Amino acid sequence: MLTPEVIRREAARVHARVVALRRTIHREPELGLMTPKTQAVIAEELGRIGIEDVELGDGCTSVRVNIAGGAPGSSDRCVALRADMDALPLSENADVEWASRAAGRMHACGHDGHVAMLVGAADI
Repeated sequence: MLTPEVIRREAARVHARVVALRRTIHREPELGLMTPKTQAVIAEELGRIGIEDVELGDGCTSVRVNIAGGAPGSSDRCVALRADMDALPLSENADVEWASRAAGRMHACGHDGHVAMLVGAADI
């Protein structure tokens, strides 16, 4: 059962990977609805954590995952979590190793963090 204590422990377990994923996505920002590099990074990370039911969008890049609960006593209820994964047409001026490598594009809106956190939640 996912008690608050278990969730905190699991969040600590995935924390470093979530930060690393966020920085990876931050380095290679993509604009609009075409985010194939971001899509590939997410799909690879989901596969690495053992999630096999991954559906990649075509034309408008997206990633969809179905995770079945199945805990004893669980209901047929469903929870949907989503995050945008595109960047903004802005130049980054930060002097950090994970700064955007793409001129005139950056994740100034937090989508990189949102996506990384959802992958962490999927792992938990």
